[in-house]
Amino acid sequence: MFLFAALGIGGIVAYRVVRVDFDWALFFSSLSNLNPGWLVASIILSLGTYFIRATRWRELLAPLKRVPLAQLFWATIVGFSAIYVLGRTAELARPLWLTRREQIPTSASIATIIVERFLDSLMLIAVFAWALVVIEVPQGSITLLSNLKRGGWMIGATAAIAMLVLVALRRHVDLIARFIRHIRFPGIAKLVETFAQGLSALARARSLAVVMVHSAVLWIGMALQSWFMFFGMDLDFSFGAATLVMVALAIGSIAQIPGIGGGFQVAWIFCMTTFFQIPVEQATATALLAFVLSYAPTIVIAALYMLAQGISMREFRTSIQSPRSETV
Repeated sequence: MFLFAALGIGGIVAYRVVRVDFDWALFFSSLSNLNPGWLVASIILSLGTYFIRATRWRELLAPLKRVPLAQLFWATIVGFSAIYVLGRTAELARPLWLTRREQIPTSASIATIIVERFLDSLMLIAVFAWALVVIEVPQGSITLLSNLKRGGWMIGATAAIAMLVLVALRRHVDLIARFIRHIRFPGIAKLVETFAQGLSALARARSLAVVMVHSAVLWIGMALQSWFMFFGMDLDFSFGAATLVMVALAIGSIAQIPGIGGGFQVAWIFCMTTFFQIPVEQATATALLAFVLSYAPTIVIAALYMLAQGISMREFRTSIQSPRSETV
């Protein structure tokens, strides 16, 4: 928490240097007018989304191995905390750690995470489209919002095409592997086959429907979590407005400085000031608070779990940097 506080103060001081009319009174009042009940509810719901992610992941892993839900839940908590602390380079922490603990082929485990990301991209665009229908933005922001909309559709189209490619790979993996072996690359053929094992859920109509439902529930839960957080900050936003901000945060979080953020806070301040005419001081204060509330509870719980399990950071780094060899 000291790190977050120091970073927040540093950001405010830097902003104060370039903006002499920064209203400190408004900044601090934005941090004092809080509703703890809604903030706690937001944190609880945020942690609940990891349970939904774990349930979806179990469905994707089912053709490979029936992994206990509790194991997947804690792997998800630890994996996402690694992303928050170490940045996007830790994206593979979750599947690699699972590989060591459950003897699931590495490439197959990674394949399930890739499917998750494409599903999340499709849901992201779906909720973005819905938010654009139900909210009104200032006239001056319409052009900017139109550009964001075009970018969103491009992301959605890319994710949809990628999903179709993965489905085609799963259905024709034997033919593809035979061709690769024919041109004398047996190692790559083996890798393709094990990777395709992680896509098995896509070949089953029921499994695909289940993971789609899980994805929809997940993003509804994330939107509700954002809405509750706005209530906790004494911001009277509609559910649609909270959803639009959530989408912006998801996109902004792609560009994060490990342990510091950056993209998250910029996206928050941008939405607050551009679309909802919130003063920059209030936007800055709530951005810092939202960042801490969104990331710190997960990091703390992951650290407590690792401590309770006797897992050191050294062992964790080893588990995600040196996965065991592929097993079929």
